[in-house]
Amino acid sequence: MAETGTLSILNVGVGDTKLSFDPSKPAEVKRACAVVEDMLKRGFALLIQIGEDDQGPIYRRAKGFDPATAEYIIVGAPDTEEPNHEQKPASAPRRSRQTKTVRVPAAKATAVAVARTAGG
Repeated sequence: MAETGTLSILNVGVGDTKLSFDPSKPAEVKRACAVVEDMLKRGFALLIQIGEDDQGPIYRRAKGFDPATAEYIIVGAPDTEEPNHEQKPASAPRRSRQTKTVRVPAAKATAVAVARTAGG
């Protein structure tokens, strides 16, 4: 059985939709790639699950999409540990984080898309 990635599109106006990236259905994958590209151009936030921890799924925002390979492009993915989100004093120096680019195959990913106007 082949893996199939999914993209859940949250939409209050017309209802939620789900796209699939089933490698055994190339026409469906091609159509899904076109939809993803259009959503990114329109400002949708595409959140790709990159792992899990004891609190649940970990998502990162896709900054791009490669339709030739059907891969989400995530910039700024963590190497090994998550940054500490505790509040620091204003005088504390900022640590620079190296930018890492990760490509996640859509056929293996679980993703969620939210329109910029979905702010409830």
